[in-house]
Amino acid sequence: MGRSKRTLLLSFLFCAGIMAVGAAEPDPLKLNIMALPGTTGLSLVKVFADWPVLGAGVSAEYTVVKSADQMTAKIVAGEADIAALPTNTAAILYNKGIGVKIAAVTNWGVLYVVGRDEAVSSWAALKGREIGLSGRGATPDILFRRFVAANGLDPERDVAVRYFSSPVELTQVVAAGKLDLAVLPEPWVTEALTREVRLKVLLDFQAEWRRQEKRRESYPQSCLVVKAALAGEHPEVVREFLHLAALSSDWVNRHPKEASRLAEEYVQISAAAAREAIPRCNLRFAEAASVRDEIDNYLRRLHGFDPPSVGGKVPDAGFYWQK
Repeated sequence: MGRSKRTLLLSFLFCAGIMAVGAAEPDPLKLNIMALPGTTGLSLVKVFADWPVLGAGVSAEYTVVKSADQMTAKIVAGEADIAALPTNTAAILYNKGIGVKIAAVTNWGVLYVVGRDEAVSSWAALKGREIGLSGRGATPDILFRRFVAANGLDPERDVAVRYFSSPVELTQVVAAGKLDLAVLPEPWVTEALTREVRLKVLLDFQAEWRRQEKRRESYPQSCLVVKAALAGEHPEVVREFLHLAALSSDWVNRHPKEASRLAEEYVQISAAAAREAIPRCNLRFAEAASVRDEIDNYLRRLHGFDPPSVGGKVPDAGFYWQK
């Protein structure tokens, strides 16, 4: 073979090799990772602060979405690849045919009854009392009515419930002494106790759930969902994110002082409140498939009391992301 032909052949092979390498390179993957403020996003603050690498060619944008309605709209529009939100909201989305899968539980309940009267040491002691709640028909309302009924009271007749637009408003009212009893989530429990030293934590929703359900775990209140397409096409990216989310949750529990500063920066919880609230936030990361029985039981109970709260039915096996 002549020199010119050999040179031409080598040039062709070299170019073909470059083209082959170029063709093997995956397209960049851009992810939108979203969380609700407050305790729903609290376990992820270390991830939000560090912006960790999720893999070669993968970039991520981290966003805190102001409200549950806005989060739902973004997921429905396909704008969120991974999102932290209430577990029953995830069930509603799945039952509506939105392509999401539950990947992990991040939070095992943050609800408490606070008040000044320490005679309220049982759910039955609420008979004849007035109590404040935020969000008519939301999970705190459903669980409160269930617990009251299970303790022999009629939630419609034996307890006078006053509804407020938000935990912020309810905290202000109970701290000002305009209401004796209130159902509050963390970090608003801590905010209320800080503003009014006579307020105490009187009843624990999480302990009552374990007692009534005869469970070792409390109810899986918050979760991470992933877009079904992402889970199917890039499971390695989902695995890496879940690994980092687990590390973040553990870090928040072990370093409440440092985590409280990030909570103020990223999820709209004051540093002072977060530092005291973290031990009562029941943050524990668990991949959904490993606690499916707990999730199914929780959704069955909500469905039995209020079917629309889970989208009309308990989700089937397709709801769960598998490695």
